[in-house]
Amino acid sequence: MLFQLLWVLVLLVSPTDQFGDDTQALVRQIESVEDAELYVFKLKDNRGGGMDCLKVFQPGFDREPGVYYGVYHNFQQRILVTHLARSTDLVNWTHLVELDSRASQPTIHACDNGGYVLAYEHDEPNSVWIRLRYYASLSDLLVAKFQRQFDIPRSLAPTAEGTPSFESVQIGEAGIESSEIRVRFHYYWNGDVDQLASGTLRNFESWNAESATGLNSELRDQGWLGNLGDREKFTWGDESYYLQEVQRTKGDWGSWRIGLCDLHGRLIQVLSIRTPGGSTAFSNPHASWICDKDNQQKLVLTLFLHSKGNPREETGVLLYLLKTNTE
Repeated sequence: MLFQLLWVLVLLVSPTDQFGDDTQALVRQIESVEDAELYVFKLKDNRGGGMDCLKVFQPGFDREPGVYYGVYHNFQQRILVTHLARSTDLVNWTHLVELDSRASQPTIHACDNGGYVLAYEHDEPNSVWIRLRYYASLSDLLVAKFQRQFDIPRSLAPTAEGTPSFESVQIGEAGIESSEIRVRFHYYWNGDVDQLASGTLRNFESWNAESATGLNSELRDQGWLGNLGDREKFTWGDESYYLQEVQRTKGDWGSWRIGLCDLHGRLIQVLSIRTPGGSTAFSNPHASWICDKDNQQKLVLTLFLHSKGNPREETGVLLYLLKTNTE
């Protein structure tokens, strides 16, 4: 009880009192969608497919300013399929290729050697696990030609581990065979709710994982008793942060919120995101630095807005672009 009371007192203190100017500027921009440089709700590709859990990225090699790619999923004949699309304005997206079926919650990392690591949930009836694929080049990715695949064996839950995010990716001189890929994910704890975990894949063949026991306990003590799910690591100024989805009540889709967390994943502040229509429930955060057509660095965010707690005109995927001057 004392621990919970202390956390309530901490959360009542404003970010202005607790953190530096850069963090304050970041919070203000994430929270105010209408003040973003660009925002769009209910994002779809040119085929009319939803772009659920969109992760925007640009090539590490041969980057073209103002040319963007994204991985996402949607339902096709009641099966989740992961796709790749391309855009030049972040609003209109051209579908390029299907990357895998029975596949969802994708994220991608552009490697220093020009390759790409794709991670996502793969599902079969009553079974979910994380699958990683390595593509040697952008041209291979564009035609869904992967060089290596690794299905991560579940070790923390018997039926479901998923929603991966990259902590770090290191590729050695021998390529993916001399790599270290650190991943965060969630697992279906006690067949009840999702909890946070992390793991490391070495040389694309050896995996070990452990529960984020401390973070899970802290978040439960703060009243987040539903699922602890998707998260995204990103930088702002000289600091690294996480956006973390947290659910107040199990089974209540309207109780999803986004927390801003520190480098270690500890909650700094639950964000009060404001949209034109007054949406209140947000999940599946993604954050990516991009280079626009004027060669300016920008941070693009995507969130998923559920039907509960949000007006119909704002449900689905929200994409918005932060103004990066922090004055």
